[in-house]
Amino acid sequence: MAQEGAPTEVSSRVESDPRLAATSKAWHAAWRTNVEAHLRAVAARGVPRDLLVAGWLWPDEERAERIPTDAAFFGPQARAWIQAAYDGSRGDDVLVDWALLNACPVTGADCDRIMLLRRLMVADPGNAEILLTAYQDAIGRNDTVAAERYWQAASAGTRYHSRINELGTLMMSELRRVPAPVLDPTLAAAIGEDAHLGRDATPRDMADFVVMARIAAIAVPTLVPIRDRCTAQVGSLPSAARSACRRVYTLLADDETILISQMLGLPRLVEWADTDAERAAARERLRRFAWVYESLRRLSDPSVPEQKMPEDYIDHLFREGEFATLRRLMQINGIAAEPPSGWLPAHQGWRELLTGAPIPATH
Repeated sequence: MAQEGAPTEVSSRVESDPRLAATSKAWHAAWRTNVEAHLRAVAARGVPRDLLVAGWLWPDEERAERIPTDAAFFGPQARAWIQAAYDGSRGDDVLVDWALLNACPVTGADCDRIMLLRRLMVADPGNAEILLTAYQDAIGRNDTVAAERYWQAASAGTRYHSRINELGTLMMSELRRVPAPVLDPTLAAAIGEDAHLGRDATPRDMADFVVMARIAAIAVPTLVPIRDRCTAQVGSLPSAARSACRRVYTLLADDETILISQMLGLPRLVEWADTDAERAAARERLRRFAWVYESLRRLSDPSVPEQKMPEDYIDHLFREGEFATLRRLMQINGIAAEPPSGWLPAHQGWRELLTGAPIPATH
């Protein structure tokens, strides 16, 4: 947490200027002291949810901004609090159990993953996100009987709902309560430039940078076992298998929390449409998604000076989901939220799905 939020590239304004680098280091050191004191107070409440947040936000190692991926990053204090959150949980807080699925392995806490999944399936029946996680876990331990049971349950699910935004909101609200030192105006301007905010950075941005790094560490299912199951090795999938796969991909496509679920689900819905009307609707959904996805290149282009990142971006992200928030960001930056009539994406596979014909290769 010592430098999280401050870009670390040598070419950045902060790191390339010794005075700014020293000012940044001093600011983060002072802020870290406040963060540690606050998190100790939070953990002292002894409630599993508070212990979880304190552990998830506490890295012992002073490292520059990066996504935490292992126990070496978090250190013994974080591991102890995550372990205490697990030991104190009784299955009455779905968010805690869901978060522990990710927090335990990356911090090194000793948790019974199968038990957590079973409790979640009881507490949140019909949620394909949990059932697919259980399916992938079963595949990983070569338990084909359990895998089949979870797969059938997932295909009969009523929704795909990740709690990543609930966890993000919880962490964000807690970290924003920490008193932050005043940012030196020159440093605030440099961080804003390095982070491509289109404005000066604020202390709230610094807290939000940390939360986003933690959220990025949440294990998003690779969905490789699902893709493998729903891809015919020879010929085409049997009718029953195809129907189950279509139901799973429909649930994925309907979730707008993170882009990856739509990116995986929408193309399959075009491929597997039963009627022309279904295919036309699926194609338009894919076209709208592709417009947002490919507009991200412009939004992330540091050479575009007019881009702006509103200070409440993360609030909208956790409240509305990634797709809706990115459309809002596009509008703020002068990009239409809807694609022009007749627009087709550069992605060749998506273009072929939208036009119904292979696109000739260009040389």
